This record gives sequence, C-alpha cells and structure tokens, in this order.
Amino acid sequence: KKDVLTSTLCCLAMITGLAAAALWISPLFVLKFYLMPYVMFVIWLDFVTYLHHTVPEMPWYRDSNWNYLKGALSTIDHDYGVVNNVHHNIGTHVIHHIFSKIPHYNLKAATEAAKPILGDYYRVSKRPVWEIFIRSVKNCHYVPNQGQTVYYQADQ
Repeated sequence: KKDVLTSTLCCLAMITGLAAAALWISPLFVLKFYLMPYVMFVIWLDFVTYLHHTVPEMPWYRDSNWNYLKGALSTIDHDYGVVNNVHHNIGTHVIHHIFSKIPHYNLKAATEAAKPILGDYYRVSKRPVWEIFIRSVKNCHYVPNQGQTVYYQADQ
C-alpha cells in the first residue's frame, strides 16, 4: 500500500510540474523538451524489446515443456552498431536474461564466456536490425494455441 501511494504521489508531482512548466514557460517547451524525447525513448525501447523477443525461429514453450532456462534463452542478440555502446551493450540480451544482475559493462565478456557453454541455445543475428524488424512484422503475428513448443506464425 505504501509503495502504491508513493508511486501515485510521485506521478501526481510530475504531472503538476509539467503543467506548471507549460503554464509558466510554454506548452511548446514541455512538448519539445519533455514529451518528444520521452516518446522517442519509449519507441526505441519498444523496438529493441520487440527485436530481442520476436523472430520466426524463436520457440515459445508451454506448460510442462517450459522451464526458467528455456524461457530465458528465448531471446536473440543483435548488433545495433554504435547504439550498443550508447545504450550499455543493449545488443547482449541473451546473457542478460540468464543473469539479470550482471552490470552492463560486463555483458560482452559474460556473453563471450557463455557462448561455448550455451552452444546452439545461444542465438545471435548478424542481419541489420531494420531487416529483422521488417521480417518479424511480416511473419510474427501469433503463436498457435496447440503444442508444447510453438513458433510465431504469419496470418494465412
């Protein structure tokens, strides 16, 4: 209850601060320096999350076929170019799923150390992320309701 109240008060304080900035400075200022950067950040984060979890070859496990490790390995690493470094090695996602408390500056080394152990369970794509995104949008619409190990399907 305390955490919900604290969160609610903080959200209300932020909204009040933004409204005050819009009144005292200008609504355009709030739009330009808060809302647009926030929207761009959310779009980027959604894009990255989508790519790490949505490729046609990615298995989804059900019921007794699922376990923590299989679920954690249902992701794929991507190369985001210079953005990898700007966003704390965001492309090294597989190892993050297994060991979520590894600091970002150790993700590359941990990934290299884990590759021989993970073998075929380690997934990485060398394709450009925009190509992967377009392919996923075309081919990953749903997973079937039948089966223990299922894969994304496109509409028929």
